[in-house]
Amino acid sequence: MLTLLRLTPALLARLHPISDASLAGEEVVLRIGRSGFSLGYVPLDKAQWRSFPPPGRADPAAIAARNDAAAYAAFSEESLAGLVCMIFDGDSAWTDIVDLRVDAAFRRQGVASALLRACEDASRERGMKGLRMAVPDSNPAACQFCEHCGFTLQGIDRFALLHTPSERGKPAAARACALLFYRPHQKG
Repeated sequence: MLTLLRLTPALLARLHPISDASLAGEEVVLRIGRSGFSLGYVPLDKAQWRSFPPPGRADPAAIAARNDAAAYAAFSEESLAGLVCMIFDGDSAWTDIVDLRVDAAFRRQGVASALLRACEDASRERGMKGLRMAVPDSNPAACQFCEHCGFTLQGIDRFALLHTPSERGKPAAARACALLFYRPHQKG
């Protein structure tokens, strides 16, 4: 049984690093047309293990201490199954999901969807417009998850990941871009 708990300073002691490596068998291809952006996926010659460390602004302890942010942990029995961190951007009225990860042992069990529902509920309570998520184009599984959950690709940011340790040493043409996905709250 899955239990979602809003992260508090007392709950931080129960957290541990999540095993987030995933096998990528395809690459994301961005298409730009008259109606906007769309994604395609092309197979890789050879599958690759990829891991994505949490972004610096997704530190659970810092998020739990902020008034303009929230984090939820998903537990299956006593095991940490997933974690989501969000920041309520009062200037734009969008809730930024800055990190959403599910432990490899709990994937395809609805954990990410449950965490996403918690984000939506918290966002609605704050009167925000909807959810926004920046996903690296090197993470096809996250892109497909966003599309599956009703997010639409509305922009790209070629500089957002420029100075991250994993991208810093790559040639400019090979660096990952941040894809900006949005999901407005439905009326009613």
